Amino acid sequence: MTEKVKFELGEKKYVCISVQSMCKKPFDVTSAKYVLRNGDQIEKSGECEISKRSDKETVLSALIQPMIKGATYTLEYTYEIPPEILKHEVRVYVS
Repeated sequence: MTEKVKFELGEKKYVCISVQSMCKKPFDVTSAKYVLRNGDQIEKSGECEISKRSDKETVLSALIQPMIKGATYTLEYTYEIPPEILKHEVRVYVS
Protein backbone atom coordinates (compact mmCIF):
# COMPACT_ATOMS: atom_id res chain seq x y z
CA MET A 1 0.00 0.00 0.00
CA THR A 2 1.30 3.44 -0.92
CA GLU A 3 1.52 5.98 1.89
CA LYS A 4 -0.22 9.35 1.48
CA VAL A 5 0.55 12.82 2.87
CA LYS A 6 -1.23 16.15 2.44
CA PHE A 7 0.29 19.59 1.95
CA GLU A 8 -1.26 23.03 1.82
CA LEU A 9 0.14 25.10 -1.04
CA GLY A 10 3.20 26.97 0.25
CA GLU A 11 4.14 24.44 2.93
CA LYS A 12 7.71 23.16 3.05
CA LYS A 13 8.17 20.17 5.32
CA TYR A 14 9.91 16.86 5.85
CA VAL A 15 8.36 13.64 4.64
CA CYS A 16 9.95 10.70 6.45
CA ILE A 17 9.87 6.95 6.04
CA SER A 18 11.08 4.31 8.45
CA VAL A 19 13.21 1.47 7.09
CA GLN A 20 13.23 -1.60 9.33
CA SER A 21 14.95 -4.94 9.17
CA MET A 22 12.43 -7.61 8.18
CA CYS A 23 14.73 -10.37 9.41
CA LYS A 24 15.58 -8.55 12.67
CA LYS A 25 19.26 -8.23 11.73
CA PRO A 26 21.39 -5.06 11.92
CA PHE A 27 21.81 -3.10 8.66
CA ASP A 28 23.20 0.17 7.32
CA VAL A 29 21.66 2.48 4.72
CA THR A 30 24.73 3.68 2.81
CA SER A 31 22.96 6.17 0.52
CA ALA A 32 19.46 7.55 -0.02
CA LYS A 33 17.99 9.91 -2.63
CA TYR A 34 14.53 11.23 -3.43
CA VAL A 35 12.68 12.45 -6.50
CA LEU A 36 9.47 14.52 -6.33
CA ARG A 37 7.44 14.04 -9.53
CA ASN A 38 4.26 15.56 -10.87
CA GLY A 39 3.37 13.00 -13.54
CA ASP A 40 6.52 12.55 -15.65
CA GLN A 41 7.93 15.97 -14.67
CA ILE A 42 10.60 16.07 -11.95
CA GLU A 43 10.03 19.09 -9.72
CA LYS A 44 12.78 18.41 -7.16
CA SER A 45 15.38 15.78 -6.32
CA GLY A 46 18.18 15.42 -3.83
CA GLU A 47 19.83 13.49 -1.04
CA CYS A 48 17.81 12.24 1.93
CA GLU A 49 18.83 12.81 5.50
CA ILE A 50 19.67 9.42 7.02
CA SER A 51 19.01 9.03 10.77
CA LYS A 52 19.81 5.71 12.35
CA ARG A 53 17.42 5.02 15.26
CA SER A 54 18.85 1.60 16.10
CA ASP A 55 20.74 -1.29 14.47
CA LYS A 56 17.40 -2.41 13.02
CA GLU A 57 15.70 0.89 12.10
CA THR A 58 16.69 3.95 10.04
CA VAL A 59 14.61 7.01 9.12
CA LEU A 60 14.98 8.65 5.69
CA SER A 61 13.83 12.29 5.42
CA ALA A 62 13.18 14.43 2.34
CA LEU A 63 12.50 18.16 2.68
CA ILE A 64 10.01 19.10 -0.06
CA GLN A 65 7.78 21.99 -1.11
CA PRO A 66 5.32 20.99 -3.85
CA MET A 67 4.46 24.04 -5.99
CA ILE A 68 1.20 23.18 -7.84
CA LYS A 69 -2.16 23.55 -6.09
CA GLY A 70 -4.51 20.62 -6.66
CA ALA A 71 -1.72 18.37 -7.90
CA THR A 72 -0.92 14.82 -6.87
CA TYR A 73 2.79 14.10 -6.68
CA THR A 74 4.85 10.95 -6.29
CA LEU A 75 7.75 11.14 -3.86
CA GLU A 76 10.12 8.27 -4.67
CA TYR A 77 12.88 7.23 -2.29
CA THR A 78 15.78 5.12 -3.59
CA TYR A 79 18.12 3.79 -0.95
CA GLU A 80 20.96 1.31 -0.71
CA ILE A 81 21.48 -1.43 1.85
CA PRO A 82 24.37 -3.29 0.19
CA PRO A 83 24.09 -5.36 -1.88
CA GLU A 84 20.44 -4.29 -2.36
CA ILE A 85 18.95 -1.14 -3.90
CA LEU A 86 15.38 -0.52 -2.73
CA LYS A 87 12.57 1.92 -3.61
CA HIS A 88 9.59 3.30 -1.72
CA GLU A 89 6.84 5.66 -2.92
CA VAL A 90 4.69 8.19 -1.07
CA ARG A 91 1.76 10.05 -2.69
CA VAL A 92 1.70 13.78 -1.94
CA TYR A 93 -1.57 15.73 -2.32
CA VAL A 94 -1.54 19.54 -2.47
CA SER A 95 -4.61 21.59 -1.59
